[in-house]
Formats: sequence, structure tokens, C-alpha cells
Amino acid sequence: PMARTLMLVTGGRGPPSGHMPRVARGGGRVLGDMPTASASASASTSAAARSRGRGRHARGSVGGQGGSLDGSGFDGTDGARSGGAMHEVLQELVPRILRRKSFERTSIKDVREEAEDRLGLARGGLDDHREALKRIVTAYVMKHVENMDNSGFTGCACSSDHAPAQKRRREDLMESCVAGWRDMWETRRFTDAVVRCQGQSFQVHRAVLGARSPVLEAMFAQEGMREGFQREVDIADAEPDIVEAMLQYMYVGEVSDSVDCARLLRLADQYEVDGLAEVCARAVLEDLSAETVPTALCALRAHRHREVIEAAYERLLANVQHDKELLRALADHVRPPER
Repeated sequence: PMARTLMLVTGGRGPPSGHMPRVARGGGRVLGDMPTASASASASTSAAARSRGRGRHARGSVGGQGGSLDGSGFDGTDGARSGGAMHEVLQELVPRILRRKSFERTSIKDVREEAEDRLGLARGGLDDHREALKRIVTAYVMKHVENMDNSGFTGCACSSDHAPAQKRRREDLMESCVAGWRDMWETRRFTDAVVRCQGQSFQVHRAVLGARSPVLEAMFAQEGMREGFQREVDIADAEPDIVEAMLQYMYVGEVSDSVDCARLLRLADQYEVDGLAEVCARAVLEDLSAETVPTALCALRAHRHREVIEAAYERLLANVQHDKELLRALADHVRPPER
């Protein structure tokens, strides 16, 4: 995010004549324009002249009272004499300015000039506070970049016209969402479809099943098909407990330890249930033993056209090659050819 965010300082332009770019610690990014030694004397002299001349006239003309355009109550004349007072004013004013700016299109000069306008100062009225202003801007930008890193947001820091609005979320959002899906599965309120399997019926929500399975989504979307017109799906080539396990996963993303994942894998592949094939393949490998290896091998081999299943199948073969017990179990399972 640093590379995209710290364009604030130069606005994509090179440093002005007689200036050298100032480099931030650790990043090598340009943070502002710092006068060279050859230009510092003339810059300070002109700054003092501007502060004594135009600055006093401008401060006296703002609102007729020399007050602050920003509403801070800062009197420009007194503040110019007190570096500490001005520093406190800038600490509050600069973040408010930056929050409305696009970092990629704003330079420190833009911030300084807007601060002068808000404080009722003439151009150059903050020349004596350039370094303090740079430190405040740099600290704000660095803090903003750190917050973007922690939140996982990798885009540029932009104004409200160009960036998505910040959202306030409850800390237990994930837990509350899972609890809501679990409640839908357990209570079956407001269901609008049914899945049948060998005489058993499961009341379901079409929106949930359609979101988890593109195959079921296509079935429910076709009004000319029985599934779309009658809102019923028949699964005749599976056991009811396996069908129920698939439906439960669609709601809460969980598979019970008691479920035979080798059989569930077939339904996961048939209905293209998002994530379920991976869960089943992982469970098959975790439960691998001399008793389960024949079934596991057959299940993974039948569905290895999917990349995630192919990877699990290769791991199973590697385990068998290095485990004599598993290899012997497979050999015992092979039937001799009939004569």
C-alpha cells in the first residue's frame, strides 16, 4: 500500500527547482520538498517578509476579526509568534484536511495552502512551520497505511468520491452469521422447496441450495423442469443420511465425524457443492487405514478429474507405496481373475 499511498507527497510531480526530495525512513518514498542548503537562506528571508507584510494584512481582513476560517478560534497573529500554539492547531487541522483528500493527487504544498486558507493566512504564512507540517502529514499517512495493512485493504487511500465507504461491523460478525445459518437449518422456517430421498423428505430453502450448488440452481431456475415447477428434487442414488449431510453442509459448512465422506464425495462432485469435495477428500486421507484404504482408493480415483481430488489421490498413492500395511490391505482386496 505504501507504493500506492505515498503519492500524496508529490502528487506524481518531481521536486521544484532548488529543492531536494526528502526520503522517509525505511521506505525510500518521497514525503515532501525540503529546501537545499543553497536555497534555505533566501527561502527563510522571503518567508519572514511575507509573514510580516501580506500575512498581517490577510489576517486582519478575514471576517473583519482576524479569526480562524476553520472555526478553531486560532488568531493568526498571535499563533505566528508561538510555534507551540501553531503546532497544536496544525495537529488538529491537518488530519481533517487529509481525510477529504486523495493521497494520490495531493501534495504537501496543497495541504499547506489549504491550511493557510482555513487559518486566514496569506500564502507563505506557514513557511516557518513547514517541518512541523511535514511531520504531521507523514505521521498521518504512515498510520493510515498501517491501518490498511491490518485490515487487509490493498487499494489506495482515496477520498469519499473514489473509495468505498468505511463500514462499521460487529466484532462477532462471523459467529452471528454461522448462528443464523444454523438456525435456518434446524428450524426450517419459511422453506420453499423439498429434497426427497428414498421416502424421506428434507424441507429446504431454494436460495441457500442455489447459492451453494450451481447444479441445483439450474434445476430450480428452469420453470419447465419438474424441480423448477414443483420445487422438488429427487435424489434416488444415495442414502438419506448422506443426502442430509450434504444439505447440512450447504447451510452451516460442517460435516459430522460420523458421516462416511467417501460416499459423500460422490454427491459433492455430482452437485458441485462449493468446498465440500475438498472437505471430503481431506477427511478420507485423515481416516486412512488398512480397513478404509480400498474404499478410499476407489472413491478418490472415481472423481480425480477434479484438481483437488487428484491431489488427494496422488497423496494416497504415495502413502500406500511407503506403508506396507496399506499395500498389503490393497493386495488382499484385489480379487483373483476368474478362470
